[in-house]
Amino acid sequence: MSLSNYARSRSRRNGGIRLIGLVEQSDVAEVTYASAEKGYSAIRLDEDCYFSKYEFREDEAEYRETVSVVNGAQVVTHELIFTLDKMGNDSSPAITSIADAARNGLIALLTTPNGDSFLVGYSVEFEKERPLRLVSANGTTGKQLADGTNEVITLRSQDVSKAKPFFGDMETLFSAAG
Repeated sequence: MSLSNYARSRSRRNGGIRLIGLVEQSDVAEVTYASAEKGYSAIRLDEDCYFSKYEFREDEAEYRETVSVVNGAQVVTHELIFTLDKMGNDSSPAITSIADAARNGLIALLTTPNGDSFLVGYSVEFEKERPLRLVSANGTTGKQLADGTNEVITLRSQDVSKAKPFFGDMETLFSAAG
């Protein structure tokens, strides 16, 4: 088997995340994989279910994938880290909601500044069996008046392949989100 070619991209290569949407894995009814494009073309959610949008300040969200080989088995670790403003009454319900939903598992839809979108916590091989789980939610009030106050959320999952792109219509997936 020959290796895949890789040509250096001449398009933008900016880092970060522009959009994070989360949904409980049990609310995902069907995901359509397009073999020719090597990505997902559609996501159908259960009735009255939508991706919840999580807003963050610029440069305060990151998605990482780590491919490792252990005992001859390839494992891909997916990690989504984002910061909510201000530890307090506004962020506390969001943290509780994420923690409760993460017990059953979460699926994330991410968009980068380059316009690439990825479905994370879902894979062709395992579908919804290996969703994102809450690893930590670390809040701080800071010590001094000049210190920042925030909540840093870390979600993680493991499976056997890198996250695939999503090419479908995202607007309908968020239409009930505020």
